[in-house]
Amino acid sequence: MVQSLNRNLLAEDKAVIAPFCCKPDVSFVEGKGSYLFDADGKKYLDFVSGIAVNALGHQHPAVVKAMQDQIGKFVHLSNLYPNYPQIDFAKKLLSVTHFGKVFFCNSGTEANEGAIKLARKYFDRKGDERTQIVAFNGSFHGRTLASLAATGQPALWHGFGELPRGFLHVDWNDVEGLKKVVNAKTCAIMLESLAGEGGVMRLSPEMAETVNALHKEFGCLVIVDEIQAGMGRLGTFLGEERTGLKADLVTLAKAIGAGLPLGAILMTQEIADNLKPGDHGTTFGGNPVACAAGLVVTNVVSDPKFLAEVQTRSEELQAGLKSLIQKYSFLGEIRGDGLLLGVTTTKPVSDLVVLARKEGLLIHRAGTNVIRLLPPLNVTSAEIVEALEKLDRTFSKVPA
Repeated sequence: MVQSLNRNLLAEDKAVIAPFCCKPDVSFVEGKGSYLFDADGKKYLDFVSGIAVNALGHQHPAVVKAMQDQIGKFVHLSNLYPNYPQIDFAKKLLSVTHFGKVFFCNSGTEANEGAIKLARKYFDRKGDERTQIVAFNGSFHGRTLASLAATGQPALWHGFGELPRGFLHVDWNDVEGLKKVVNAKTCAIMLESLAGEGGVMRLSPEMAETVNALHKEFGCLVIVDEIQAGMGRLGTFLGEERTGLKADLVTLAKAIGAGLPLGAILMTQEIADNLKPGDHGTTFGGNPVACAAGLVVTNVVSDPKFLAEVQTRSEELQAGLKSLIQKYSFLGEIRGDGLLLGVTTTKPVSDLVVLARKEGLLIHRAGTNVIRLLPPLNVTSAEIVEALEKLDRTFSKVPA
C-alpha cells in the first residue's frame, strides 16, 4: 500500500541538491512492475525506466532477492581480492557474447573513459603511437572529460577549458565523411549502436559495413557504446548484434546493474593480453550487490524467448505510434528499434512530457525534437495499449 508523504520534495531538493536537472513537482514513493506511485497515490505508467536502467521494471522479485541475499554476506571487498559475485557475473556475460574478458566499473561514463584508455594503451603496448579517436556528431558518451570529448555535442563542452585532445567527429551515418578521416593513425572508431540521447538515431547498414571495413583495412579498434541500447533493449542482447558491428570493446551500464551503479567494459582476449596490473583500476567498480543483481537481469534478458517478446512489444508499440502519427499532424517519423523508440514532433517536447505526466504516463525527450519511449523490457501488451491511449489523450490536448 502506498504511504502518504507529508513533504515538499521539490522544495527540499532545490535547497540541498546541485541544480543540474530541471525536476517536476512530483514525489514518487514506490514502484511496482511498470508503474510508479506518488505520495498522493496517483499511478504512473513508467516509460522512462530510470532512463533505460530498470530493464525489468520496479521491484522485480528475483532482483530484490539477489540484492538482499548478497547484502547479508558482504557488500564490498575492493578489487584486491577475488570476488565471486563478479566472477559469476563475468562468466555469464562472456558466455552470451564473443568477448574474452570483462572489467567492471561504476557507470557509463567510466566505462567509456576506460575503453578510451584501454584502446590507447593497447597500441602503446604494441609500439604504435596511435591516440586518435573518431566519434560522431550528436553522440553522447558521458560527462567525464575524455568521454565528454568523445561526445559529439559542442554545447556540452563549453566552460570546461581544454578537453583531452585526439578526438575527431563526423556526421552520423556519413559514410564518406568517415572514410576521409580514418587512416593508419586512427586508434579507434567510437560509436553507439543506436544514438539515444542524440535523437534516437539508428545506424545505417552502410555505415556499419564501412566501420567494419575500415577496422579491417587500418587495424584500428572499434568501441561500441551499448550503455543505453545494450542489455536486450534492441531485441538482441547487444546492439552490435542488431547492427552487424564487429566490436573490440563494448561498454555497458544503465540496465546492467538493475538500478545499482554498475558499468562494464567487454574486451577481446587480444586486448586483455596486452594489459598489465596498474593499467587501470577502480575501488568500487563491480560492487558485489550490483553484480548479484546484474546476473539476474542478464539471465533474464539474454534468453532468446525473452528477446523475441521484446521485438513483439516493439512491433505493437510502433503500430500504435503509426496510428497516432496519422491522427496528429505535429507528429513526424518513428525512430529507433526494439524498445528504444522515438517520435519526432514540431511541438515543444518538454510541453508534451508535462502533458503526458498529467495523464499518468512518464516519457522522456531525446535531442531537440524527439519524444523518447523507454518502457521496461518486460512490459506487457496491455501496458503498451494503455501507454498508447494515454499518448492519444496527451496529444488531443496539445494546442493547435
